[in-house]
Amino acid sequence: MKELLFEYDMHLDFEPPVEEHRFTLKCIPLSDERQLIKKLDVEVYPKEFLSADEDSFGNYSIYGYTKGKHDRFFARVRGCAQTGLAPSLPAKEAHRIGLFKYQTDYTRPGPAIRAFAERFADAIEKYEKMQQDRPGMSVIDAETALEACRGRSTEGEPSVVGITGGKDSGASDAGVKADSLAGNTGETRERFWKADTEADAAGEGAARDASPGSEIRKPENPELTLAVTMMHGLYENFSYVPGVTDVRTTAEEAMALGRGVCQDYAHILLSLCRMQKIPCRYVVGMLIGEGKSHAWVEVCSGGHWYALDPTNNLIVDDQHIKISAGRDYHDCIVSQGVFVGRTTQTQTVAVRVKEATVL
Repeated sequence: MKELLFEYDMHLDFEPPVEEHRFTLKCIPLSDERQLIKKLDVEVYPKEFLSADEDSFGNYSIYGYTKGKHDRFFARVRGCAQTGLAPSLPAKEAHRIGLFKYQTDYTRPGPAIRAFAERFADAIEKYEKMQQDRPGMSVIDAETALEACRGRSTEGEPSVVGITGGKDSGASDAGVKADSLAGNTGETRERFWKADTEADAAGEGAARDASPGSEIRKPENPELTLAVTMMHGLYENFSYVPGVTDVRTTAEEAMALGRGVCQDYAHILLSLCRMQKIPCRYVVGMLIGEGKSHAWVEVCSGGHWYALDPTNNLIVDDQHIKISAGRDYHDCIVSQGVFVGRTTQTQTVAVRVKEATVL
């Protein structure tokens, strides 16, 4: 578990000024079973008319309208997050999970991804055998679904949902060291991540008894086991190269290039998982360091959501702060809106996350 101090700053400059600006912001993290958000401070300018609510995916969203002319717009979010509180999130929204099994325009596979998926033929065959060995069970079993609808976990413990604050993506110049998960060898790898472009939703621990990595060895988690296997393969065969893709690049286009950024890693892993009808979702958040936001993936297995970071080849532990989730990048755009006026707009985004100093 870590206590992380975070700052998210997004600025838009307009030249000349605009008016009648309607906007939606998704840049505020929520508390859940894996993270607790504290000391949250949010500033939005202009703020003539503001309201807040959750979108259809449960992401905290700020909606606003400014009538008068203005040449700048910004959102600043600061706070503290306790992370790594649990290895997974319970899949309480049982009736929605099927939505995340289907491909989108961003993740739909083509020849490049289908050819790459053939590398995992043995792992897929083993996964299909495990599925056959548990007849009558879907991605989440009937008991889990029933208990989820009743609002409590299958262990009989009341489920905890804290709402304190929602979303981003990107990457930074900070290096992140991750243990290789292949066979849990403990081999250390280092991956440097840098910034994405435009709307900044594109994307980019200490050992414990209940570490996330331990979950892949449970026999009831075949989806997670296969997803981790495919994540390893993607990490070894795809190169992190900023500037060759943008927020409009699809998983198939990035796979054909063989390189990209965190948004591309996430979309490709989503595509591979959905080819096997494994429910999975795109996640935007923040990672220790300085730069922009980061993107990763959550996979549903055994009635729980497990977070995988394919850019860094790791099961997410306590270095990440989740902001939002959806089917793909489009559901997690940090800032979008409409306005009146012919203008040139320039966006800058800065994300800073550091571990709190314990006195």
